[in-house]
Amino acid sequence: MASQTTVRSSPQTTDFSARCGFTLGKRLKVNGFDFCAYQESEHFDTLNGWLERDYAAFWGAQSMTSAERRSELAPTTSKFGLMAYRGTEPVLYTELYDPRFDEVGKHYECQNGDCGMHLLLAPASKPQSGFSRRAITAVVSLILQHLGFVRLVVEPDINNQKIHPLNRTVGIYYSQAIQLKNKKAMLGFCTLPSFNAAVTKGTLQ
Repeated sequence: MASQTTVRSSPQTTDFSARCGFTLGKRLKVNGFDFCAYQESEHFDTLNGWLERDYAAFWGAQSMTSAERRSELAPTTSKFGLMAYRGTEPVLYTELYDPRFDEVGKHYECQNGDCGMHLLLAPASKPQSGFSRRAITAVVSLILQHLGFVRLVVEPDINNQKIHPLNRTVGIYYSQAIQLKNKKAMLGFCTLPSFNAAVTKGTLQ
C-alpha cells in the first residue's frame, strides 16, 4: 500500500492550480514516479507527439492542430498538468482540474475537495507487465494522499474498455453514465478509504 504522507498546508485560495503548485513544490516523488508541473517549453513537444498517435484517441486531440493542442494543454486557474518521469524518461501526463468549472460538474453535486483527473501514458516502446496499474496507483496516491484532495472525479469515455478495469483496481467506482458534449462517459469517484482498500486487496492477491 502507498505510504501516508504529511500534506503541506496551502494558503487559503480558491485558485485550484495555485493549491496544486504550492503543495507539489518543484518535484514530488510518488511510488517511483517523479512528478513535476507541466511546462510548455519543456514538455509540449513530447506530449504533442503522444496525442497525435492512435492509442491516445480518447483524448479527442488527434484532429487538432499543434497550436490547438498547445492551447488545450495550457494551465489555467482551474486546470493543472503534470508530467511524470522514471529516471530521465517521461512516462505519463496527468491533468487535474476543478470539476466546478468543468462540464462534468453539471452532472453531479460538486463538493469542496473534489479533483477531476485525466491520464495519458507514454507510448510503450517495450511493454512492461503491470505498468499501467502502477502508474494509475501513483496518480491517485498523488491526488488523495500527497495533494490532499478529498475525492477524485473521473469521466472516461464509455467505449474506453481498457481504462474501466484499470480504474477499478484503484477503488474508482462508477455511479452512472452521463452525456458530455463530445462523448458518452461513465461518472466515477474515489476517496482515500476506497483507494486504500483497493490497493490493499490488490497487494494481497
